[in-house]
Amino acid sequence: MVKGRITGQETLVGDQYVEASKNDAHHYTWREPSPTVRAEFRTLSGNPSRDLCIAALSTAGNQPPQQPILIKVTGERTIPSTLAITPGTKLAFENRDPFPHRLYIVGSPTWKAESIAPGQRREWSAPPNAGRIEIRDELFPSVRSFVVIEPTVAAIAFPGRDNSFSFDLPPGDYVLKAFFGGRQVGRPVQITAKDKPFDLKDPLSVAAGGG
Repeated sequence: MVKGRITGQETLVGDQYVEASKNDAHHYTWREPSPTVRAEFRTLSGNPSRDLCIAALSTAGNQPPQQPILIKVTGERTIPSTLAITPGTKLAFENRDPFPHRLYIVGSPTWKAESIAPGQRREWSAPPNAGRIEIRDELFPSVRSFVVIEPTVAAIAFPGRDNSFSFDLPPGDYVLKAFFGGRQVGRPVQITAKDKPFDLKDPLSVAAGGG
């Protein structure tokens, strides 16, 4: 068991928020700051528990497909919204909303928009090549999933509300990387997992721009 904490998550802003904040988008208007709400709670940023994926990449080489991963589509969001997976890993998108969603892979000639009724699933398996894939919804622009396909992913974790995360890793050497919006953020950290649990000495920085 490897345990750690993240820092710098307040700098992460999703693409949909950046696009919506542009004047020509007309998606929303800013309200006047409330003196009763502290500044850190007015900051527009991602939700690490949903939007930030921490991956342990094995230095020993390629890893087998992971167990199937369930992605919940609910509240006009996907949970989780960013994943790092090995080729061949199966994802199941389950509609938890009381209305349909129409998911599609951006730029894909085969995985086109297809309705997912409430309570139903649509599955997809990662192709053999490494890369970044973006999945959107024809009906709801806020629904976006980002999938990083990386052959050496040994395990993934998502921070909790207290910014902590943990992995069950076999003994060996690994590189920890954080992904947000389908892109690497922060600095990678090299670790050596041993037979007994240990805590990372320093927090894992996930700050935008590699801070």
